[in-house]
Amino acid sequence: MEIEEVAEDGSAKPRSLPFDYAMMLPAFRAVEAVSGIKGLSNPRGFTIVDRYQRNPAFPNIFAIGVCVAIPPMGPTPVPVGVPKTGFMIESMVSATAHNIGALLRGREPDEVATLNAVCLADFGDRGIAFVAQPQIPPRSVNWSAQGRWVHFAKIAFEKYFLRKVKLGTSETFYERRAMQLLGIDKLKAARKG
Repeated sequence: MEIEEVAEDGSAKPRSLPFDYAMMLPAFRAVEAVSGIKGLSNPRGFTIVDRYQRNPAFPNIFAIGVCVAIPPMGPTPVPVGVPKTGFMIESMVSATAHNIGALLRGREPDEVATLNAVCLADFGDRGIAFVAQPQIPPRSVNWSAQGRWVHFAKIAFEKYFLRKVKLGTSETFYERRAMQLLGIDKLKAARKG
């Protein structure tokens, strides 16, 4: 396989790698429709948002999920994005829904997503669970565990999640209470001033 290896300074050098089986993933980019619009997207096409999930240049545009431009912690030789978990995206959705509601009521947005990461990563018959609060360092919580139990927890969560979708419920009271007991929040109130 012929590749280019990128050094910390951004310089690239060609290299050959032997392999029997390989999978290469293309560079992750955002939707073409919003790419290249000055003030709306970054160079990779991801939508720029402020702390209220609203684009600063186009305040009627909100963005959530994978399309959001969250910059990496420091400079990188190749432009990269920050991964997002389902709970992190739920946090963005909650903040966005509250903030659009505030605008419709004539108030300014005041809800901010916590961007906490909670994940059950299933790898077949075992997996890894982790909590990172917030996902972007510095963190106040950084926990992970692995084992067969994660596989079964993921199955149970998928059944629970699909049931919520069927019922049209975004968050049950016992889910909210369980997260509160664990100290995991979706929203943090913005402090003005």
